[in-house]
Amino acid sequence: MEAQQDAAPELLVSVVIVSRNCAAALRKCIAALEQSANRESIEIIIADNASRDGCESIDREFPGISPLRMQHHIGLTKARNIALRTARGPYLLLLSPDVMVELDTIQKLIARLDEDSAALAVCPLLVDEAGKAVSKAYRLPDAAQVSAAWRDPLSLPAVAPGDSVELHDGKALFIRKGSVQGMNYLDERYGESWGDVELAFQIKRAGKKIAMANDIRVRLNTADALGAPGDSHARSAYASDAAHGAAEYLGKHFGFGSALGFRVSTALGALFKALTLQDPGYHFGLFTGVLGMAKIDGTDKSL
Repeated sequence: MEAQQDAAPELLVSVVIVSRNCAAALRKCIAALEQSANRESIEIIIADNASRDGCESIDREFPGISPLRMQHHIGLTKARNIALRTARGPYLLLLSPDVMVELDTIQKLIARLDEDSAALAVCPLLVDEAGKAVSKAYRLPDAAQVSAAWRDPLSLPAVAPGDSVELHDGKALFIRKGSVQGMNYLDERYGESWGDVELAFQIKRAGKKIAMANDIRVRLNTADALGAPGDSHARSAYASDAAHGAAEYLGKHFGFGSALGFRVSTALGALFKALTLQDPGYHFGLFTGVLGMAKIDGTDKSL
């Protein structure tokens, strides 16, 4: 009789990473994941947003990963959804390329989510190379806070230690795939920005919480910067996407009038700066982008 082959290990966790011109950081992120305990039970999915610096061929260095290559920069939300729909694990870790897990991070996250019935998601503590905590946590913003922080949700006022957390910094989020499927995946009205805020809102609306696990640590890689827009066209495209995301959030949760007022004031502010020659290329691009409700979704092939 032939020897009975060992059964394939059970796949537990799908790690979803969206990359965009961040090869140095991505390489370290994957290398740390490859050292994880029970690596055979972990699926690593890299959804690459049309990188040009090596991210798009990172699977040559790490043949055990699952690459998904986008022809154009389709934004964080769309890229995540494509990866999430292909993910095979019952647990998901949405991970930023500049974060490195520890050997037992994933196993601890599984245990924490399973033991906390009030939590729909768990975030580990983000620390820098010196071990100092750098995680940020917030309450969900009101309309005034959205209008003030539209360029960057991470500029919202952080909650004090011990206060209830409704929104995380978006660097590492552990959640069951069934929970994401129950939301019909991520809302693609968002492009690159504000999707994490919307996800946090949906978690709260479900009567659940994001649990901050301060005893489960991951490291932030500050040495290798993530890809960032360069010329005025790219900068205005990202800013227009942020304005669009903020307006969508306002419209969904605070009414049409709130969203319209925000779009008008943001567009007029950008036009004034363009006419007064304050970085006119950028601000005129922002003006037209806000009026056109532009977002990063693959429409602009030049990004």
